[in-house]
Amino acid sequence: MRGDFQIIYSADENTGNTIHWLWESEAKAMQAAEIAVGIVPDIERNELMYRGSSNKVLEHYKKDTRFINVYHHFIDYLRMSHYLPFIYDLSIKTFFADELNEGIIDQIRERGWEKAFIKKDAKSLEFVDDGKSIWPDTSFDEMRKLYDENSIEGKYAIRKYIQKELFENEERYWVLNGNIYHRYNLVPKIVKEAARRLNKLGSRYYTIDATPEFVVEVNPGESSDRHGVNSTELFASWIKKEFAT
Repeated sequence: MRGDFQIIYSADENTGNTIHWLWESEAKAMQAAEIAVGIVPDIERNELMYRGSSNKVLEHYKKDTRFINVYHHFIDYLRMSHYLPFIYDLSIKTFFADELNEGIIDQIRERGWEKAFIKKDAKSLEFVDDGKSIWPDTSFDEMRKLYDENSIEGKYAIRKYIQKELFENEERYWVLNGNIYHRYNLVPKIVKEAARRLNKLGSRYYTIDATPEFVVEVNPGESSDRHGVNSTELFASWIKKEFAT
């Protein structure tokens, strides 16, 4: 076992000295796999991996240069306008805009789309309610208001609306040190090609959400959910293989 690697987790907001409950079970699985974990980096560690809240990434990376990613990696795999140009032909048809206005409606109609899914670079409005990111079900006025109220920044990604049933085969794939991991070790060609291109952005760990036909989105590994279909023990085994042995 390599003893110079450690995973740093978000601290519990109440105690400040224990791992946040959202990451507790994962941390225990890492420890069981003999991977060092904590909320504060050990002095003797040479490589650090951060797992936790996205709003703490910059704070950690500014304090310590031992993290295996740097902050721009996190941003490049978080913001759709950064990573989508690399995999445009493998994903859902999308264009970007700085503002939502009547001109955007014209561009949607010019493409022959009856509906569009509209998100801000890193987040949609689906956390508010189902359909809040779908135009024309939700007006641009309401979308702008909700994005402002929730302080969500970034460019608008206007995506061709895809029927929900086409997402039934969507899976999460982890890319660790450039290698793709999936619980059944079944990786579609489109995911392999996406990873080949996205690896050039430099992150040591990130996720690809995809069906066998198209890539849905990409996310940074710092804050990505391992997904319940991947047990903590399985996820820990992947991390150990790539970073701690």
